[in-house]
Amino acid sequence: MVSISLKGHVRADGMLEIRVPTPLPETDVEVLVVLEPVQVEGAAPAKAGWPEGYFDRTFGSLRDNPITHEPPPDFETRTEWR
Repeated sequence: MVSISLKGHVRADGMLEIRVPTPLPETDVEVLVVLEPVQVEGAAPAKAGWPEGYFDRTFGSLRDNPITHEPPPDFETRTEWR
């Protein structure tokens, strides 16, 4: 068994790409991936990426001006192809 430790970066779309050079010949292998977020020393961890106090500042902000859902516009009628 060979243990390899490396660091990577998860992109905004949630994808992590890993390319790992190994000392093994061409063969089938079993791979175990363990993800552990890196904590920046001295920084408070943000919960799921939301800034501190975000929900306290924004909760109820649309109470007086709610979001409305308008019906879709009428689309042109096209000839059906057969």
